Amino acid sequence: MLDVSQATNMLTSMGVSSTLAARAAERTAQNHSNADPLTFLKELRTTLEQLSAEASRAGTASAAASTASSGKTAYTSTADLYSKGTQSNSATATASATKTSTTAAPFSNLEEFKQWEKDLGDTFAADYEPPDYIRVASMVLNGGDDTVVGRYMFFKNHPEFAADYESIRSGHLSEFPTDGSTLVKSDLSKMSTETAAYYKKNPDKLLAAEGFSMDPTLAKMRMSGEISAPFGVNISEWLTENKWAKDGNLAQNNRVAYANADYIGLDGKGAGTYKLSRFDTATGNIINYDGRVYDPLTGEVKA
Repeated sequence: MLDVSQATNMLTSMGVSSTLAARAAERTAQNHSNADPLTFLKELRTTLEQLSAEASRAGTASAAASTASSGKTAYTSTADLYSKGTQSNSATATASATKTSTTAAPFSNLEEFKQWEKDLGDTFAADYEPPDYIRVASMVLNGGDDTVVGRYMFFKNHPEFAADYESIRSGHLSEFPTDGSTLVKSDLSKMSTETAAYYKKNPDKLLAAEGFSMDPTLAKMRMSGEISAPFGVNISEWLTENKWAKDGNLAQNNRVAYANADYIGLDGKGAGTYKLSRFDTATGNIINYDGRVYDPLTGEVKA
């Protein structure tokens, strides 16, 4: 069985509320304490669907009323919204792309950001679904003063997200993808045609495999009974330490590979969508996506 905290963290990173994630992980652990990792993952998904359905039934009436009054439905586009070098047929994608290039951040320094954040509303639509960018920045968005510079840097790098975030905190639905399609790190073009088609139809299962640092192809083949781990080898470790290839499996530390991989999306063209900064453990500074060094306390560029 996989660790409950690991399952909870994986679900939270995918946009599931911390309360619902914890309930799903705990209930699955109680009912399937001796399950192997893949069975546990399958049962975790089923339990999450059951709990989500219960919550959905409880809020159906208010959600219907909200939709009727606003006339707006949740946006569930794929990574085409963020694709570079391609022309989308979607009017929404075109409009959002233009907005991305022209939107200015509603703050110019850390103090202004703090005031902007303080003034944000706390009203969410009944049928609200977290946009993908919130899942990317979930750790800093859920933090307090200790992660304020991280939040400032994220929205500074993505002013279009800042405008959208301000909007959804006032009861509106996001204009950006909410289906997880931009969060995929695996290159579907390097999978078999059958496996790629399966994950295109089930991106949540692909994200789940990535969340547990499992190779998606091997995880699918193991779940369907097509393959088995070598005799005497821990199945969980085998799935996280090997990668499928046409000519035979290759050894690979999938945890490290995913940690260093970019979000390329289902279409594989979304690299660079999220301009992320990182904490430099050696100096304590924040290194932005463009290589500039920022002070972790003031958010100002260092000389």
